[in-house]
Amino acid sequence: MKNLTNSGVRAKGKKQLARIFKDCRFIDALMIEQIAHSPDDFIFYYNKARDGTVGNYIIYEVISSEAAYRSDDRVMGRGFFSQVDVFSVNSFESKVMRDTLEKIETKLTAAGFEVEAGSEDYESDTRLYHQVLYVNKLFF
Repeated sequence: MKNLTNSGVRAKGKKQLARIFKDCRFIDALMIEQIAHSPDDFIFYYNKARDGTVGNYIIYEVISSEAAYRSDDRVMGRGFFSQVDVFSVNSFESKVMRDTLEKIETKLTAAGFEVEAGSEDYESDTRLYHQVLYVNKLFF
């Protein structure tokens, strides 16, 4: 019987989230120099503040990977919990923002993640709209 470790689940969860963002045609910030993109594109970062330019971007980070199921001193299942922050120059009522949020939620759900929407805010200091999504999945 395999013992499911925190680091293993975190690595799997982050990898799956990055794949989903790429499937949504968002641009990995690590590849930003090599990929042509427009100001309307969404760029995603793992656990990092944006680079200071105004535009659409996503930040995601792992909150926890708690043991959910145990058997004989081994962890058989872990809950992966992550926060995804979506920042956009477009209003929540705009077609771009609605389509983007729907695309993210659809792909996350199809991959077995549960998605809960958190706060929706307009941040006057950055002039960006900000939607928080709480994302979780059980790994066995």
